[in-house]
Amino acid sequence: MPTAVSRVRLARWAAPLIVLALGVGIAVAQAPDRAVRASAAQPEPAGGARGPLELTKVTLSQRDVRMVLRVETSGRWSARELGVLPGRELCVRLVHGAPAVTGGRICVTSRSGRTALSYAPLAADGSTRVPRRLAAGVRRPLPNVLEATFLPVAAGLSVGAFTWSASSSWGGPGPCVRGCADRLPDEGAITGRVKLLGVARCFGAASRNPTRTCRNDDLHASVQPTLRRASETLHPFCDDRDRALVTACWFGAPPGEEAGQFALVGDSHVGALKAALEVVSLAKRWRGASIQRAACPATQASYPILPTPARSLQCAQWNDRVLRWLADHPDVRTVFLSTHGTAEVRAQQGGSREQTRADGYRQEIQALLGLVRDVVVIRGTPAEAPGHLRCIARALQTGRAPGTACAQPREQALRPDPLAQTAAALRSPRVRVIDLTRQVCDARRCYPVVGGALVHRNRTHLTPAFSATLGPYILRALKG
Repeated sequence: MPTAVSRVRLARWAAPLIVLALGVGIAVAQAPDRAVRASAAQPEPAGGARGPLELTKVTLSQRDVRMVLRVETSGRWSARELGVLPGRELCVRLVHGAPAVTGGRICVTSRSGRTALSYAPLAADGSTRVPRRLAAGVRRPLPNVLEATFLPVAAGLSVGAFTWSASSSWGGPGPCVRGCADRLPDEGAITGRVKLLGVARCFGAASRNPTRTCRNDDLHASVQPTLRRASETLHPFCDDRDRALVTACWFGAPPGEEAGQFALVGDSHVGALKAALEVVSLAKRWRGASIQRAACPATQASYPILPTPARSLQCAQWNDRVLRWLADHPDVRTVFLSTHGTAEVRAQQGGSREQTRADGYRQEIQALLGLVRDVVVIRGTPAEAPGHLRCIARALQTGRAPGTACAQPREQALRPDPLAQTAAALRSPRVRVIDLTRQVCDARRCYPVVGGALVHRNRTHLTPAFSATLGPYILRALKG
């Protein structure tokens, strides 16, 4: 649930400008489902000077792996207007830990003519360090409203308590010629808490926790995301992206502040696992690079078979370039691998496709072990039956629980995973296989909806909603 501060009547616009990097005072403890109504700390200035950034309501909450920020102001504004004149800004100050451990400021900025966010760490004395781009999804549904999502670890937050406050200033011709400034709350700060995953109790894989029974009857006949939005994916939250054949989407802890680096390598199934690894990056303060190529398995087999010869050649080139990329990034110490189990390669002379495929995977893992410390293979999840989304829709229409109504036998859903089989056969202490089948299946059946979460958006690709709930189980496996 969100924590918000809002005003009934707007006051607190004062001249001169307020320095916005001041330390937070006594935190205001706040129940997450109630708004704080901030009262004016002083009367309105003469003439009732107000600017477009007068704050009316600010909400900051956690949704799955994301922080969600919403800011409403009394007037219209554009990001291009901020920073044009001195003293124009709209920012949120975050402080992690109690007592304070780290702090930073998220500010609205303009990038290529579009509204964007920047993040600047705060020094011990409260001064602002050099700002950097904050990877965020930003929307402007109304001219006076900002909606943004970002990963908590990218904004310097860790699991645990934090405080926040919002501030704005506007200077220039008109009623704010001497400067208008506002703050919510007027004094102190709002207390919040970052969780490993911000979802309903027992949502997704948590409902199949092997160590503790978890049941939430409210999720019995619900499906998230909705079937209409099943194909949507989360914002990639890339704060850097290479533009060569190998495209690396960096996410997680800010550069220079991470406790470790990893890469997630493979085909489109890897992209679906990114939400799960975002949970891991929060828990471990890791910085990750998602490196994927559609339909292209991570293999050293000389000729992966893709729909066209050109794509097959590019896939082989991509695999070679990935190894070069890792050689150029020695701080990456762990590589996560995953791929679709039906990936095909051209058989070597005198051998079978199956053996060539296994050899390609083995050579890939061995090459990786020459570059990184650990290789973690995540086994592919069971596939869905044809038409599973239609079955779920019919179950919802008739009031049946879609998970059980549309389940299929385990032996039909669970396909072999040659990559995971090859990795397990190496029996190396530096190679780990994580099998998440029990989070989707029991001993007899596999379920298309688990704990109210839609498992797959099509037959084999995970939805981000369910993928994120696998994060705690990947984290547990890494500790084991």
